[in-house]
Amino acid sequence: MVANAEVKRFLKDVSDHFEKFCSSYNPKGTVEKRSWDISLGHLDVTTFRGEVFEKASSIYCDLTIDTPPVLAEKLGQKGSKALAQVLEMNLYPVNPFIPRGYIELRTNMTDKIVLAGGTDILPYFPKEDDITFFGKGIEEVCKHHGKSYEELRKIRIDFFKSKYRKGKVGSHAGIYSFHLEESDFPFFQDLAEAFFKLYGAIVEKRKSERFTDKEIEEKLKIQGLWAEWIMVEDDGTKFGLEKGIPPEALLGAILPPKATF
Repeated sequence: MVANAEVKRFLKDVSDHFEKFCSSYNPKGTVEKRSWDISLGHLDVTTFRGEVFEKASSIYCDLTIDTPPVLAEKLGQKGSKALAQVLEMNLYPVNPFIPRGYIELRTNMTDKIVLAGGTDILPYFPKEDDITFFGKGIEEVCKHHGKSYEELRKIRIDFFKSKYRKGKVGSHAGIYSFHLEESDFPFFQDLAEAFFKLYGAIVEKRKSERFTDKEIEEKLKIQGLWAEWIMVEDDGTKFGLEKGIPPEALLGAILPPKATF
């Protein structure tokens, strides 16, 4: 059985890895850390700004919540209240040839622990070799743990799409799951490790590529589409705001630093 304390230690380790990862690329940048204690529990947001990432943010939530209806059905959990720990990281690069990086790790505990979340890269200018590289790496993690990459990828495809724009959100090289069992905790751990390894390799490959103002303009348009999806279509974001998570914490952590609409 996975103890709640073990889950917290794991998420803390991933948070530390995120900070080291961002510091290595933004050594002369700034770091801002903010915390909130609200009626639901505790929130921490860390934001890096610098030469490779114009904004890289993590939000950690340790909350007691009413399980969102959209999740309760998918999670198969009983009980209206859940202990929820969520760690989400969004990395927005300066260079538009580096894709945006994203990973979300979520645990819900009622009568049992259920794991959820996923990862992907969101290119501004899709590079098939980067998409294939990231996808193959995630597929290897799935294979190692006896998971179907294509099934988990389809969950991501079906959820991360715009019903208004009729388009996908992200490259869909990554995966998502609303329901992983307690026994899948090692898979959960390896997924986080793989994200930093795979995304870091893409950052290294693309960070020195030259770009123009026109390409920055295109990046801002795509960031606008992401911001639009988050604020208009993402049920999880709306649920969090409605339940009292401060907008400056939730939206401040996941929205891009700049966007055009």
